[in-house]
Amino acid sequence: MSFRTPVFTAVEVMLREQDALAGCPHIAEMVSEYLDTSNKWTIERAACAGYLTLLDRLGKKELPISPRELDWALRTAADRGDLSVVKWLTAYQPDMECSTRVMDSAALRGHLNIIKWLHHYRDEGCSTAAMDSAAAYGRLDVVQWLHENREEGCTTAAMDSAAAGGHLKTVQWLAANRKEGCTSVASHFALLNGHMHILRWLNEQNVEMQDADQAMGTRSSTRWYRRERRLSATLLEAPRHRPRRMSMGLSCRS
Repeated sequence: MSFRTPVFTAVEVMLREQDALAGCPHIAEMVSEYLDTSNKWTIERAACAGYLTLLDRLGKKELPISPRELDWALRTAADRGDLSVVKWLTAYQPDMECSTRVMDSAALRGHLNIIKWLHHYRDEGCSTAAMDSAAAYGRLDVVQWLHENREEGCTTAAMDSAAAGGHLKTVQWLAANRKEGCTSVASHFALLNGHMHILRWLNEQNVEMQDADQAMGTRSSTRWYRRERRLSATLLEAPRHRPRRMSMGLSCRS
């Protein structure tokens, strides 16, 4: 073999009872190689599946991985909350860059431990989508940490989506600590989703709302309304249900 991979534990245990083969370590390697199906895997697929032991085995073969594949694998691991795989991939290709979507994905799912690790050990950072999506799910701890430790900030979508999801504490914190504010989308979707406590608070506090058309450019009200209705099921109503509906589409690719 051109590389040396660990012998399977099961093979070692089996041959341990065979005294006649005690002086033939190459037999264990041959049997293990015969049973090894790791050649059917890539680093990206193993990382997507979260198989750390398999990654160790593939890593000893020094299999290549492209920047695009690394980014996808890191995003999937961050989305799943698998810090061990994030660390492994970074150690495997320490000089290869990824996109800001890795930290964005961790923020979307509320994996603050991964956000902190990426912040300290990688340089890519995140985008405004990190705080926006964390607010949409009412992940106030993530929103607060990003506010205190990162400079990307958020957009009006943060308060808009938090209001649409019924996350009053997040809306209140954003109103008190951020300057982006909200648009008429906040009240529109709070009403649409039946969050009357959000509407009452917005009204009692006399929260100033930007006009949605102005906040999003020169689109007509009709185009905006159709677009927001289309997005409501995935971005604004999703916080009321399991976050999977707001997934960024991260999964293992064949």
